Amino acid sequence: MMKRYFLIVVFVIAGLSVSAQQDSVLRYSFIIQDSPSVLFTMRQFNQNYLSGYRLFARELNHVAKDEHISDLVQLGLQVLFLAPLTHEEGHRSVLTALNIGSVSQPYFNSQGTAYVKGVTDQTLQNLRDNDLPTFIRLHGAGLESDYLITKKLEETGSFGFDQFTDYKWEYWSRKLSILQYYVFGIAGYEADYKEEANELDRDIVGFDTYGAVRHLFRPHMEYYRYTSYDQLTLDEKNFVNRMGYRSLLNLINPLILGKNGFLLSDNIKLNAGMGYTMAPFGDFIDENFWLTIKNLNVELYLRQFQNRTNWFNGFGAALINFPVTSRLYADIYGHFWQQPAGLDFNTSDHLNGGAVDMNLRYFFYNRRNVFLKGFSLDLGGIYKTQGFLPGELFLGKHAGFRIGTSVLL
Repeated sequence: MMKRYFLIVVFVIAGLSVSAQQDSVLRYSFIIQDSPSVLFTMRQFNQNYLSGYRLFARELNHVAKDEHISDLVQLGLQVLFLAPLTHEEGHRSVLTALNIGSVSQPYFNSQGTAYVKGVTDQTLQNLRDNDLPTFIRLHGAGLESDYLITKKLEETGSFGFDQFTDYKWEYWSRKLSILQYYVFGIAGYEADYKEEANELDRDIVGFDTYGAVRHLFRPHMEYYRYTSYDQLTLDEKNFVNRMGYRSLLNLINPLILGKNGFLLSDNIKLNAGMGYTMAPFGDFIDENFWLTIKNLNVELYLRQFQNRTNWFNGFGAALINFPVTSRLYADIYGHFWQQPAGLDFNTSDHLNGGAVDMNLRYFFYNRRNVFLKGFSLDLGGIYKTQGFLPGELFLGKHAGFRIGTSVLL
């Protein structure tokens, strides 16, 4: 029932937004059901959120008498509600995929933090002792979600799928939110959480980066949730510094300045940038490229994974919004990776893996002179081997399907 109400709200926003007079036709896509069929997967929540946010910002920019009013409203919503909402949903989605019940509380409490709570210490300790990569991924899932949102907006901007004014505050504030977590570690930020008396009221991971690093280095130590900087060893502090400095790579993209690429010729445009976030066995660095050749949108990335000291390579390619016919459009993604065997923090051995992901959208166009230009039935599917793919909740082999819709305005 909650999912149904959420989708109703989304389409009400879409209906209200048709009042915004714009010459270009923009697409807003929503996932109704994903795999696993729970409420919600990370991919599902992020995509629905971004489409809803772009619709909201589009309408707000249209009706606001002063653009500064729109800017202040969007920035306030980001700081107080929207950024914590999607970040905590990233954490929550990992637990839900494991059939572990939890409660997302994306509002700042008396300690100035947003929580996912409702999970016992024993449940979390069992996860650590029996599936350490997923336990570490649980710590980094909020930042993983943040990173994927920024990368999706970079795709949106690089291919000209929306106006920068309709997502700039989401993009800027999300970048700063990612840096906040990582860069605070360099300064030795003291996460002074007071542990709640009732374990069900406690945040599932505490300060994300400190908890992940402590358990990577000392997975068999006494279990507790809230880790402060002074509880880290020298090696762990050095790793926190590594993450902090590498996170600055997220600033390398011309879209931060509102520029969505560079014309190489009349028919070729290129945008490029870098990215960084945690992985279940350490971290990874991306070099991202978005290439437009006439009406062909090509996305490429090179990826370097690292556990404690060893490097592993990956890469991927995609065709985005490819016109199969005048009504049928496709997104086709291919991924390949080498990652540490067993997703282990210390090993130099590697496993090879990959994934194929496809989205198909069949459109029904409205030829009359109305603002709703059309809508589509969207079908998607993924097959992946063992390994970590950002945004995909399963670390093992998985085949999944999804259904959704897109509206053209």
